[in-house]
Amino acid sequence: MIDFLLSIEEHKEEYDSRQAWKIRYPLSTILFLVFSCQLAGIETWKEMEDFIEMNESVLGEYVDLSVGCPSHDTLERVVSMVNPDFIKELKLSFEASSETTDFSKLIAVDGKTIRGNRGKHQSPTHIVTAYDGGNRISLGQVAVEDKSNEITAVPRLLRQLDLRKSVVTIDAMGTQTDIADVIIGGKGDYCLAVKGNQGTLHEDIDLYFSDAKLLSKLTEKGCHYQTIEKARSQLEVRDYWVSHDVRWLSQRHPKWKKLRGIGMTKNTIDKDGVITEEVRYFILSFKGDVQTFSQVVRGHWSVESLHWLLDVVYREDKNQTLDKRAAFNLNAIRKVCLYLLQTMTFPKEKLSYRRKQRYISVHLEHYLPQLFGNRG
Repeated sequence: MIDFLLSIEEHKEEYDSRQAWKIRYPLSTILFLVFSCQLAGIETWKEMEDFIEMNESVLGEYVDLSVGCPSHDTLERVVSMVNPDFIKELKLSFEASSETTDFSKLIAVDGKTIRGNRGKHQSPTHIVTAYDGGNRISLGQVAVEDKSNEITAVPRLLRQLDLRKSVVTIDAMGTQTDIADVIIGGKGDYCLAVKGNQGTLHEDIDLYFSDAKLLSKLTEKGCHYQTIEKARSQLEVRDYWVSHDVRWLSQRHPKWKKLRGIGMTKNTIDKDGVITEEVRYFILSFKGDVQTFSQVVRGHWSVESLHWLLDVVYREDKNQTLDKRAAFNLNAIRKVCLYLLQTMTFPKEKLSYRRKQRYISVHLEHYLPQLFGNRG
């Protein structure tokens, strides 16, 4: 990883917008220091300054700190000036080294608002992320432009990705024909949630699955799958049905390219005798069996879990970095750090992310070599 960061200097004009004569710290130095701080769970810019000063001898083995440690203002200013394309290249370097399984790669797409980025005269930054849950890697992200929404951001993000042999999942807001066209054009497949915002499409699928005899036939044909999970005082039963008899639906909705199946999920939760039920519908561009459909639906939660981790591990919603580019770049760096924290070796098993960060913060000299090699 250190080799990738240092290689930035060979292309610094692409990523660093600073005037050369004003540069005191190379871009690779600043990014290395920020990565190290984020790995250790250091949250604010001032705390990063303190952490770097307290670990100057260790960090100085990897980057040149002969002119002293950078201030918190310098750290934030430089990160706010970094071209976000650098983060894309960094993600691609991890993606290239990851392993894929026989099952098509699942790319879950979802948005998250960084609430602490809200200012008196600006709305908070909203970022749409594409996440490979199988390899636990964030593949890319785009910021939603002001006065816009996820519907316009998702196609921009998808065009940056290699969608071949992948299934893309998006919640109901992203169930748009233009987005489906981008996925199919990229030689990928889709599993898109369908809600009332799709009008007659939702009505047709709802009417189809409301036929009890049809559900029985699907079950007999092996097109039904059920899981039962019990946790504490809650029992959750998940039922999945999938049907590829959709020629009639394709004829009624010809704008949906490569429509090859529809699915329904029913989650029944029994909590202390109180039963709740949720039914959801999906359109599919692939002809997988019902267990594949269940894996794809469950896999979409990986990106929501990622967003939850950013708030729990990094308290992202409380971070008050107001500069939008700095907030965007920090968000991307944290996602890489979450991946690294899962791959690093620690003396105890089953440590939480925050406990892992504590180990790194206290014994930085023991953990940096796992990522950057031994120096000196």
